[in-house]
Amino acid sequence: MKSLLTVCISILLGGCASSYVSFQNIEKPKKQYHKIFVITIFNEINVKTLNEETYDKYFRDNINDLKSMDSRRLLENVLRNEISNPRTPITSSKDKFKINIDINYNDFISTLRKSDTEAILLINETDYYYEVSERISKCGEIKKSESPKAVFQAYLIDINSMQPFWVGKIYSSGTQWDDAGTIYRSMSRRLNKQLIKEKILLPPLLIRK
Repeated sequence: MKSLLTVCISILLGGCASSYVSFQNIEKPKKQYHKIFVITIFNEINVKTLNEETYDKYFRDNINDLKSMDSRRLLENVLRNEISNPRTPITSSKDKFKINIDINYNDFISTLRKSDTEAILLINETDYYYEVSERISKCGEIKKSESPKAVFQAYLIDINSMQPFWVGKIYSSGTQWDDAGTIYRSMSRRLNKQLIKEKILLPPLLIRK
């Protein structure tokens, strides 16, 4: 009974992560984008344009690397669940690129074209850590808790110009009940709301509250 109560409390208190976005519109988009291709990277990047040089430097070894496989699958699944709708379908890189094979720039571009991609949503997880806090109970016992924090860079890249037209940083903060999944969901929801607000993405027919 006690363990069941603990699980129920965890469910009630879970998912309390919050996020906020600091962003810049580099160029006003000429239209709202319908078909988005999601790419996630877990190494430092700095993308001014997505040409063959920057692809080889930042993407080629990281777009489908074995080291980040589990985190990439989780993050891209969450992004698709939170952003994708019949008006804005999402294609994930994990569904198009097999793990640990070399993908050159031409193959990369060819995959984007075949997917009818209009824009690339690039998410770079730059930091993920746990903040430790302490509190003293009534009986004098010191109790520690860990809360996850994360920072993400987001780029929206037009498929024709291959240049970012919107960039942002998302700061996410969770409670001791949260994990990577809830951090990713909070980030994805906040990002989606911002892009709809900026009229970059179409809102779903039924808007989530």
